[in-house]
Amino acid sequence: MAEPDSIDRHIAHWSRELSDLDPQAEGIITRMQMLMRLLKRKEEAWLTASGFKPWEYKVIHYLVAAGPPYRATPSRLAEWLDTHPATMTNRLDRLERAGYIERAHDPGDRRRLLVALTDAGRAVWEERMAEGDRSERALLSALDAGELELLDGLLRRMVRAAEADGTPLMPDWSADRKPTVAPRE
Repeated sequence: MAEPDSIDRHIAHWSRELSDLDPQAEGIITRMQMLMRLLKRKEEAWLTASGFKPWEYKVIHYLVAAGPPYRATPSRLAEWLDTHPATMTNRLDRLERAGYIERAHDPGDRRRLLVALTDAGRAVWEERMAEGDRSERALLSALDAGELELLDGLLRRMVRAAEADGTPLMPDWSADRKPTVAPRE
């Protein structure tokens, strides 16, 4: 057995309370949860250090995900972010003041407002993506190439099983340039 970690202590503790606890399942799921929690804390830290709020990053990220010309309606953004439209308006005001987005009327329908990513917004998104990439690579550096390939394959198999009912875990950004499911964190 590999050297014990904090999850092993967690399992030992709860095994005393729950006689039918499956230590392997508990270990796998809890390790995945804790590693994702760690990545989330690191993301919040590098966003905060750069003066960025997580919701600002998400708005810009979804505009990039929408594809060229990197724009969407405020109501579509509110839907993707599961945010009230009034909250979205305040958020867009702040992002516009920072120079990350612009709002303009749709040339095809002047009644419709569009939110467009600016060059400054794209640049700050790329910087934040690079920070996230470094954080993820640091976490994965504990594994060699073969282990990474094995882990990737096993997780893919689990995702395919979870998606067997036809509900994708990730949005299909290529489908008419809008996600078919709400983005998940």
